[in-house]
Amino acid sequence: MDIKRIIVKEYLESLTESEELDYIFPILLESQGFIIHSKPKEYKGISQHGKDIVATGEDFRDGVKKRFYFELKGGKDKDITKSNLTAEDGIIDSLKESKYAPFEFTNKDDANLPLKIVLVHNGEVKASIKKTLDGFVQKEFPTSGDIEFERWGISELSKLFSDKLFGSFLLTNNNTTKLFNKVLINLDASEKVSNNFTELLDSMFDQIAGNQLKKDIPRNWIVLFESLRLISFVVYTESKSYKNISIAKKYISCLVLRFWYWILKNKFENNKKITSYFDKVFNFYMFVLNEYFKRTVLIAQQEDGLYSERGGRYEQIGYTCRTFDYLQDLCFYLNLLSLPITDVSEKTQMKQIIVNVLNANNVSNRPLLDIHSTPIISVLNSLLMTNDKENAKIYLSSVFDNLINAKEKYDRFPDANNDINNVIRFVTTHEKSIYYIDSTSLLIAMLLEFTVILNQEDLYYTVRDFVLEHEIDISIFVPHHGINSTSKNLIEDLENDLEEQLFSKSFFSDGYQHNFILKKHFNDELKYEDYRKMVIDLKEEYKYEYRTNKAGYPFLKDLAHIYFRTPYFPDKWRVFL
Repeated sequence: MDIKRIIVKEYLESLTESEELDYIFPILLESQGFIIHSKPKEYKGISQHGKDIVATGEDFRDGVKKRFYFELKGGKDKDITKSNLTAEDGIIDSLKESKYAPFEFTNKDDANLPLKIVLVHNGEVKASIKKTLDGFVQKEFPTSGDIEFERWGISELSKLFSDKLFGSFLLTNNNTTKLFNKVLINLDASEKVSNNFTELLDSMFDQIAGNQLKKDIPRNWIVLFESLRLISFVVYTESKSYKNISIAKKYISCLVLRFWYWILKNKFENNKKITSYFDKVFNFYMFVLNEYFKRTVLIAQQEDGLYSERGGRYEQIGYTCRTFDYLQDLCFYLNLLSLPITDVSEKTQMKQIIVNVLNANNVSNRPLLDIHSTPIISVLNSLLMTNDKENAKIYLSSVFDNLINAKEKYDRFPDANNDINNVIRFVTTHEKSIYYIDSTSLLIAMLLEFTVILNQEDLYYTVRDFVLEHEIDISIFVPHHGINSTSKNLIEDLENDLEEQLFSKSFFSDGYQHNFILKKHFNDELKYEDYRKMVIDLKEEYKYEYRTNKAGYPFLKDLAHIYFRTPYFPDKWRVFL
């Protein structure tokens, strides 16, 4: 029994929307070297004359290069029945149009290639209509004619996808098959991306390890890149079945970062041929983000919109964590959307969405973990990029007010160990785990520098006094790799540079803690003017020439910080000094 083909068949049959087949089928063609001249989405709402996809490539049957007109039928039309075969604008009409309304190729050589028309559907032909379809094909596409015709139903598609795509990297052996199955079965089992998924990605990239890139990209590399698109799409469709697009968001985030790590590791970031395949994967990731925020952003702007009534007692923690997670993703998404926009009013409208979410969810200024510095800084930077210093000041002040209030009233302070279970235990039992670290804080040190950026002298004194009173050690993590670094000799991971570590590690340790003492000469409290001068002098402390920036993907660094929960490096906010 070919378990691989059964898995593929079940998946293809599960595609219930026509757009799903429209997306996945071109992946198969492109993985096999087909050149696609038009796709369904390019002519949405316009008559395509029976040609959902026009492509040129080598025929799977005889290896001859041909023109292909593919007519796709998915969703409710995946099975060929009397209603969709003979109806007006049905399959017969589409195939006739495909035959008699030729596609205009710009390349004359392509226009002169033999023509094959293929009816593609992820279902079966109903027995009651099979004779009618066979008779039509014999009449319109006789074997002695100039135009070939084939029908690729669920059996043919299962074989093609199994042999040409799924079988190349995803289902190559028992191990990858088991991993792939476990990924799909356990997609909604945890808040985190499963280890099976990261193992599967590693296994796929390992299959091309050691291969050298010459003039042209090897075919097996192309199949790998298209397989990554395929995985993204499979995860997306499965997430929809759970009615939870956030699953796809987190899994495809992992995939995007793993792909970019491979590109950096092999020094391909400036190779346009390679990055064009990365762009395809990232564009689908953007599609998923669009879907996610289209479904959630209006709700998130309603009063307590991110609160879940089903959360029960956990919601006093869950609501806060969910809000911070949402804010960091929202800032990443909106900043990405705003990159090509020059209109100030349009950027201001995007920024207002962030402000609305902050105002609607009153826990947005109550960090529980030290790593909540990431969403807070993301918000502040987003506001500063639109020169909205007023809302930035309001937000920063509210964050510090809540930090101070929680410490002084409840003895609760963001856990520097970044373990939410420590916080849950303290809130429910009023007992702190030995692993709960609240005597040190990167968060305060990072946010305190914003009092210089925003000229909030009074706020600085309030925070300074609080830190000194409670004897909180504050520091900022600085990588050893900076241009002006004097500690490069302390770098431990010599196999990966800074970016390769950033895009692959959940624990970035190659750096030092820059401790800040808010006293002068260890006795006098540090005045704002002295602190301001010290911070401004530190602007050049950490600078780095990112290959990711030079390649045109600076936003990916933020995604890596978010996904791996790595605190932002100082250049993230000191750019505003």
